[in-house]
Formats: sequence, C-alpha cells, structure tokens
Amino acid sequence: MPRKKTYQWHADAETEAGDTPSRSAKKRQSTALQKLGEQLTQLDANARAALPLSADLAEALRLYDKIRDKEGRRRQLQYIGRLMREIDAGPIEEALAARTAAHQADTALLHRAEQWRAALLEAAPDQLRALLVRCLPAADAACLDTLEQTARAAREENPAGPPHARRALFRELLAAIKNQQKKD
Repeated sequence: MPRKKTYQWHADAETEAGDTPSRSAKKRQSTALQKLGEQLTQLDANARAALPLSADLAEALRLYDKIRDKEGRRRQLQYIGRLMREIDAGPIEEALAARTAAHQADTALLHRAEQWRAALLEAAPDQLRALLVRCLPAADAACLDTLEQTARAAREENPAGPPHARRALFRELLAAIKNQQKKD
C-alpha cells in the first residue's frame, strides 16, 4: 500500500500556524531543558535532594554520577534531557535560581567584609572607630571595641608572618555584618 501523501499546508486544517510552536522553537526548548539537566548533573547529591525531582529523573542523575565513560555520559545526558521534556521544569528552574541567588548573596557578603577589612587596615589609626561606625551603624559599643582591638592587632602584625590577626578581623567583620543583616 502506498504511503499517504502529507503536505505542509492544508486548506481544511483546523489549527492555525500560530497555535503550535515551530520546529526551531521546539528545538530551542529541548536544548534549554537539556542544559538544565546538565546543570543538575553538576550538583552534588545533597543539593539534588532538596530539589523537586521526579523519581525517574533522580535515578537517571544517580546513574549519571556512576558512569565514567565519555560517550556513556553523553548518552545519559540526552536521556536526562528527554526526561526533562516529560516533566514540568518550572519548579526546578525556580529552585536552581533561588540557589544561585543565595550563593551570589553569600559571595557579595564575603566581598563586602573583605573590602571593609582592607579599608580598616589602610585607614589612619585615629580613624578606625569612625570607619567601624560607618561600616556597622547598628552595632553596639562592645562589638565596635572588639573590632577596633582586632583591627589594631592586625595592623601591628608582621606582614612576613602568618596573617592570624588579619584573618580574625575578617571573621569578626563577617559575623558582625551577618548579625546586622539579621537585625534589618
């Protein structure tokens, strides 16, 4: 029996061309989901456990971790991409975005503490207290006194030796900034 002829256009077609996505749009969506699956493979098991994954997808990710062959990993990644097309990827994308935002906020906090430590080490000795008040406006006097003493010790530390006091200043600044953020 000969094959039925199919055409791209039908005069009696019930669906319009705008209702269904184009082949290119489907391919872009498929590629985006496969990249999302690739991001999932880069997470450790504990981070994946916190994500809303289906049982099949979680099992495929565990199997991916066990595979060491390059071609096997590529094929497993394609399978993960196919599983991603079958589920609603919105909650997974949101969870990954929240995880990334939290990581970026932590990194920004570390950079802020590092900048304040550098400013405290470079400031004039009589300007330490004013700089600490500007850095931590809501800090109590005891916290400011401790930070000022640690900053003075870090300034007097031998640059050729181990930076114990400078590290202690960084840790105390980071804790004070986190404490201030909790209050706000």
